[in-house]
Amino acid sequence: MIKSRWFYHPLFIFIFSLLALGSSLVIYIRSYLRVHAALEEVVFKYHLNTKSLLDTETWVLVLILSLLVAVILMGLLIIYIYYQKMIQLYRLQQNFINGFTHELKTPIASLKLFLETFSRHDLPRDEQLKYLEYMKRDTLRLSDNVNRILNLGRLEDRNFKADFVRQDLVALIENFLEDTPHLFEEGKVTFHSHVKEAWMPIDTALFEMLMMNLITNALIYNKSKEKLVEIELSTEGKNIVVDFRDNGIGLDRSQVKKIFKKFYQVGKSTKGSGLGLYIVHNIARLHKGEIQAISRGPGAGSVFRLTLKNQNGTV
Repeated sequence: MIKSRWFYHPLFIFIFSLLALGSSLVIYIRSYLRVHAALEEVVFKYHLNTKSLLDTETWVLVLILSLLVAVILMGLLIIYIYYQKMIQLYRLQQNFINGFTHELKTPIASLKLFLETFSRHDLPRDEQLKYLEYMKRDTLRLSDNVNRILNLGRLEDRNFKADFVRQDLVALIENFLEDTPHLFEEGKVTFHSHVKEAWMPIDTALFEMLMMNLITNALIYNKSKEKLVEIELSTEGKNIVVDFRDNGIGLDRSQVKKIFKKFYQVGKSTKGSGLGLYIVHNIARLHKGEIQAISRGPGAGSVFRLTLKNQNGTV
């Protein structure tokens, strides 16, 4: 692929356009002033009516010209900003394609290797069970990636309606962790609640997806020998707050707000698809809540705080 020359760069074109516009404005004003001075000499020489010839619409023209230039400048600026956002979105999409391809190819290659091992060798039963467990994990990984894409399409559909049912959030989190311990074997996940019950309208499937993404992210982006995820439920006024605290790689201040954007990934890592936290953000919004990331910096772990409005519920 041939690299674009510097004079095709959008920044150069934008600056050049501004300079050209400014230069043309200066030349126009200077020409106008010269014509005005020449006209003034003619008026005084032949004793003509100065009111009708010199003062007619002079300042009005200057004002209109200034407004037109301002509109043109604003248009150029908007076009430039839009173009830069399109470039950024394109890069994020490329990162997503690269990362997601990696997420698909790895378990597929692993499954292929295990199947070839089964076909070529007569393995004892304990070895077969071990390989079958590996294959099961790879299948779940593939299923998880495909489900993320499908769920993203559902959440972004304007006609999508969540299935809210009034239930106890404390019991929901406890049951989820009890039923899915095999999904978080890489680390230790604990839950503590400051209240006995927290009743509110919840879409069970979506909320479990939210917890799955937050816990999985906390374990993936974690280099500690013992990976820990602590889930803590508390109240703040009339709101219910659920903190997902980890001892992972942490976040830089510049990344705290960006990580919930579509396709965004921390650093140049090929881990993940860049969709998990974007899905979490959308699920929180559907529950009329908000999600925010808190971190003291790289290496200091992170806290993902989910705040839910207690709509006519009881705590």
